[in-house]
Amino acid sequence: MYILKFVYGDLKFRHQSYLEYKSKLELINRLNDDEGENEWQFEIYRFLRAKKWNTTQTITSILEMIQWRIDNHVDTILNDQSVISRMKLFEKLVPTAFHGHTKSYQPLYIEKTGQMNVDEILKTFTIEEMIQGYIYGLEYNCQQARDFSRQVGQHIETFAIIYDLNGMKLDIRKLLHSCKEIFYVDENYYPKRSGQTFVLNPPTVFPVIWNMIKHFLDLVTKTKIHVLRKGHETTETLLEYIDSEQLPL
Repeated sequence: MYILKFVYGDLKFRHQSYLEYKSKLELINRLNDDEGENEWQFEIYRFLRAKKWNTTQTITSILEMIQWRIDNHVDTILNDQSVISRMKLFEKLVPTAFHGHTKSYQPLYIEKTGQMNVDEILKTFTIEEMIQGYIYGLEYNCQQARDFSRQVGQHIETFAIIYDLNGMKLDIRKLLHSCKEIFYVDENYYPKRSGQTFVLNPPTVFPVIWNMIKHFLDLVTKTKIHVLRKGHETTETLLEYIDSEQLPL
């Protein structure tokens, strides 16, 4: 594809410089040359789609993404002990799990969001730490996607999420600012990574929360969100995308 080759060529020098930077880092599960090259081309393709094939915007966005990764030490976040410690603490406050995969081998993340004590979360973590934890999760899913790609011999790049909102209260609104930051990270640095998202047991306050956050989501992302009530519909829909042994629910 001409557009892909054009962007690839324009970014070649900057990407090589970035690879030199990464070569000096102690990375876990480092990619070999062929895997790295393959992933780089898929990265460009994702950004092109996100920018509706505008090459100028794509190049600018990828350069910003590379600099953001360097400035925020994203490439080493998976072995950053301070972040790992905070993730373990977060898991004690909010039941979460990176658990298996969907039928199409999308890495699966499950969170019982409704059990979250919002005030305790805000007392324990700064907004910056919460965003950093979210980035850790994204990078973990990226690593899982690479592993599944190797296992099945096809490229996996999107992630699936289950949010169980049972018990959620309106005080979740206090996290709206961090949600905006999270959506910004998704859109600008991990475009087209979102797979299917399943929202289970939405409480009566859910429409209020949804009206607050839906404006931050693009149309394609919205089409991948399944809001499921209790009962047969939930089970049927989940099993359409995920095998039963992958669901510890």
